[in-house]
Amino acid sequence: MITDRRGFTLVELIVVTVLGALLVMASLEILITNQRTYTAQTAQIQGQQATRAGVDVLFNELREISAQGGDLLAMGSTSLSVRSMRKFGVACLVTNTSPPVIRALKVGDWFAMEDSVFVFADNKTTLSSDDRWIAARLQGAAVDTTVTCGSAKAQNLTFAGQAALFTADSVRTGAAIRSFTRYRYGLITYAGDPYLGRTDAGGNTVPMVGPLKASNGVSFVYMDSVGTVTTTANKVRQIQVTIRTASGVVNSVGNTVSDSITALIYTRN
Repeated sequence: MITDRRGFTLVELIVVTVLGALLVMASLEILITNQRTYTAQTAQIQGQQATRAGVDVLFNELREISAQGGDLLAMGSTSLSVRSMRKFGVACLVTNTSPPVIRALKVGDWFAMEDSVFVFADNKTTLSSDDRWIAARLQGAAVDTTVTCGSAKAQNLTFAGQAALFTADSVRTGAAIRSFTRYRYGLITYAGDPYLGRTDAGGNTVPMVGPLKASNGVSFVYMDSVGTVTTTANKVRQIQVTIRTASGVVNSVGNTVSDSITALIYTRN
């Protein structure tokens, strides 16, 4: 009985090896392409999220400021400083003693010792031209939270050494009281990357949105009521905000993945 013991020839082995290598290379190229596409799409999504989050942060802050009222403290093309309202109360009892004491109905958070505040002074009730905001600082027993306005929680606000600010009958029951904090918004460096950051009056900086484009990740343009660019703070009625991102990722056509968004924010006046 004769058995056929023939195997593959060398040529057949070479052909199979080449075809297998081509198949592996094609599969690898598909995987690499898919990985690059996924990386570029992820970078694009992250950039879009960063730009929109940056606009949301600045929109919520800037729409509450009154440039005409002095809340816009500094204007720059890549940063700005503002006076932001953080707490609010309503006067239910006004004592024009020395020091003056105002009992404030609790609306949000309690006022704290050394808070800078504005108190609305109506002065003559028949005139609007003499209305103003008194800038003062809470001192003395400013954190007394044991009092009430009727049955509602209230707080006695004491203005030690500031009696001259509160002329007789200038502040009346129902007057608004608001505290404020000074903030600077602009590009900062966090973990080696540029971020939109917020710096308070004490120099404490908090990264808020990023990473952004290093050169011009944040920019501001200030305009008056008719849309003309202005450099005068109390004339600003609109602030154009642009947020830009740029990653180290390259898309399928060889361009760096980036994104930008521009929004026009109207201030409170």
